[in-house]
Amino acid sequence: MVGIVALGTLVGLPEPAAAFDDPTRPGWTLLYNETFANPINTGNAPWVRETYAQPFDTIMDDSGQWYRNDYGPAWTTAFNSFRTYRKEFPVGQNGWLTASLSARDWNADGVIESPPSLTREALGSEFVAKMNVPDHTGGVILRPSQQLPEQYRVEYKLKTIDFGGKRNGSISYGGRENGYSTSGCKTQHPWGEGSDSPGWTGDASVPYCEWQDVRAGRFGYNGFHFMSIVDFANPAPRNNHFWHYRRKVLMDSFSQHPDRVGTGTGGRVCDSNSNTYYNYRDGNFNTVNMWISGMPNWNPGRGGLAGNSQWFMTSCSGGVAEQQLSSAAELQPELMPNTFYTFAIERDATGYVLEASGNFARVGQKTLRFHRPFVVDNNPIWHYNVKASEYGGQFNGNLVQNDYNGSTTWPNQWPAGSAYPDWFVIGDLYTNVYEGSASLTDVRLYVPSAPPVGNVALNRPATADSSCAAAEGPAKAVNGSVSGGNADKWCSLGASKWIRVDLQAVRSVGRIVLRHSGAGGEKPVWNTRDFDVQVSADGAAWTTVASPRGNTANVTTHSLTPRSVRFLRVNVITPTSDTDRAARVYELEAYAS
Repeated sequence: MVGIVALGTLVGLPEPAAAFDDPTRPGWTLLYNETFANPINTGNAPWVRETYAQPFDTIMDDSGQWYRNDYGPAWTTAFNSFRTYRKEFPVGQNGWLTASLSARDWNADGVIESPPSLTREALGSEFVAKMNVPDHTGGVILRPSQQLPEQYRVEYKLKTIDFGGKRNGSISYGGRENGYSTSGCKTQHPWGEGSDSPGWTGDASVPYCEWQDVRAGRFGYNGFHFMSIVDFANPAPRNNHFWHYRRKVLMDSFSQHPDRVGTGTGGRVCDSNSNTYYNYRDGNFNTVNMWISGMPNWNPGRGGLAGNSQWFMTSCSGGVAEQQLSSAAELQPELMPNTFYTFAIERDATGYVLEASGNFARVGQKTLRFHRPFVVDNNPIWHYNVKASEYGGQFNGNLVQNDYNGSTTWPNQWPAGSAYPDWFVIGDLYTNVYEGSASLTDVRLYVPSAPPVGNVALNRPATADSSCAAAEGPAKAVNGSVSGGNADKWCSLGASKWIRVDLQAVRSVGRIVLRHSGAGGEKPVWNTRDFDVQVSADGAAWTTVASPRGNTANVTTHSLTPRSVRFLRVNVITPTSDTDRAARVYELEAYAS
């Protein structure tokens, strides 16, 4: 297992539900806020047969070459035994969202037996978009109609979800098994695991019911994509193995059936209150996975599948992405819609943020937030570059398949000069697994606000180890004033003296200024003598940018190579140059240059 260091942070303070409804996000400007107050107008969009005359690629796309090289002619026969239909229509203000649906015509007679749908419904005082997928071979997603900006925040509220997992302790509920209808067979056909995967014959000529069962057994699982960022334009539902090669970062559920867990642990789930893991098999099977896609295996071997490495982030790992199935939390669907969950993904100049908020099992109301730089220890987020200038070609490679029924090389899978603009997807994007329904609202897209001019720390939230008096709290160090008398400062007599400022968004910082005792009219001998100045993009990984020792100046200026910063921290080691034990900072300022 390869560990990634210095990645994430967890915010665990309880947050009132009303705060989630306020669309204001410091540092961000709201472009769109889809509340579904207006009816969803499908425009009578027709179901159109997918002929695959212009496949997205020839690798793992639904008609992909990979399966033919593995399974041989029998796979093509299985693929041609049904037809796929698609429907798309704009949603929201100026059609900024697109709904993309996929359905199967089982007997190729032109009639879709169990079509999925996206409809608008009233839910309490709100309206929601309800995704309904009555058969696991269908799919429904919402995506942007245009590529995302280079930097953005996307978020929404999940109001209900019924894509498997336990309800009140049981995997069988509502006449269904792990969220699936109990009638008929339900298998991965024709996009099965590779032919050498254990638990089935690997023969593509076997009847539909003899492929891998998705409802139960060793391949039994359900799930939902809370939000994923993918690397190609205009995404639409496709087979699950295709998506394992097309995602950058994602948050999803993975509702395994007990048969799949078997005698194992099923993976692990983080209890973010104690920062310890418990076994998946001991949870409620409604996991929230917060993870990134890494580099693929360039030569998976016979009977295998193309796909990327998977790196999971939790508070138990300190936000470090680890190559071990680790869930960050578990939802409590029984509490919905009275309880809802908010999911968000941000892209800034340095990496991605994954964020999930809500009332999670075992730990209560929390916001889980992890920042992952684009590259850490030579381990990249797959296709992170949305423009060519962000990447130099160092991770390029050829995808090679030498299989039982053919060989193909797909060259230059990540060449220099490439660009992969971001698109998000929300919903059920698999067309051979996942079945159920979900409702959501308040789909929002933000872009960074214009950077503030001057002191970016001014009036930002500040915290500290302690205060000498109620009137000498940390807010006084960011109020823009040193002339308000002896109380116009932060003061601490604590054993460990520190002050921290949240800039409320990632900002470029190239200069930090501290105004000490003498700047506020007190004794210069009380100017902070020994201290460390630190910066952080996420509040967990800190970089020391200055370590003054023996300082006697009233004002100290600390220049650094401009970098993306959200948090500032000053750790006071020796507060004064005499015997006085109090640390005093009249003002902490930060500037772009």
